[in-house]
Amino acid sequence: MERRMPAINRNFLFLGGAILLGIVASYMTVHYINNQVEVRTRATPTEMREVVVPVRDLDKGVNLTQQDIASREVPAEFVPADALTPDNYKDYIDQVLRAPLVQGAPISGSAVDRVTDHFSNLIDPGKVAYSIQVDESNSVSGLIVPGDHLDILLLMSGDDTDQIRPLLSDVPVLATGRLAKGMRNDGKNDDASYSNITLSLPPKDAQRLGMAMKVGELRVMLRSAGNGEPFDLKALSKADLLRYGRPIRGNGIQFIIGGNG
Repeated sequence: MERRMPAINRNFLFLGGAILLGIVASYMTVHYINNQVEVRTRATPTEMREVVVPVRDLDKGVNLTQQDIASREVPAEFVPADALTPDNYKDYIDQVLRAPLVQGAPISGSAVDRVTDHFSNLIDPGKVAYSIQVDESNSVSGLIVPGDHLDILLLMSGDDTDQIRPLLSDVPVLATGRLAKGMRNDGKNDDASYSNITLSLPPKDAQRLGMAMKVGELRVMLRSAGNGEPFDLKALSKADLLRYGRPIRGNGIQFIIGGNG
């Protein structure tokens, strides 16, 4: 007599399949989490840069000497953009500190007040120095100093064509008289009075300025420190000026009446 195999309960099959799928899912989840932890905790190599640092704390106003500095590697993220390096540090030796330095910290070029014996060394590449005459009324009462930035206006006069127009914007002042920021002071430049100022300009702007001095009068405006924003000035004529102050004509006071309240 043929024996029949006992019937398998489908519920057990479903339960077994669910358990198997749960085990596989748990394994994949654990594997994924472990991979993510490894990726996020993997140590990234730190980029290092060789810079020049002081071997001891230095006070503002002292001269930076060869004995005050050494080179060391520092993480790039802590290095200022104008940091002194073994390639450029010699340009800063025997220069005056304008800010105190901390032992072992990278030295920023802006912390050193560089001075020179030659005025031409102060002129940026691609630019020229150009001097203009000024008086008490055209130099902000003589308060302009080297390092300031100016806007220059051109005032032109003629028959019914008087006007003032912007000429140059955000122009750096290299010197007032014989006083120049960054020049070694030999005691001859202590006089603060001056009758001319020297500007740093691209050659084409210097050419324009020279012609402007022939066709009209120059007026200067002193910018606030650190302000490089354009003023968006336009030419202003005498007619424009008078038009600004012209009263509005009308037939009296106009009342606007509306609503039912």
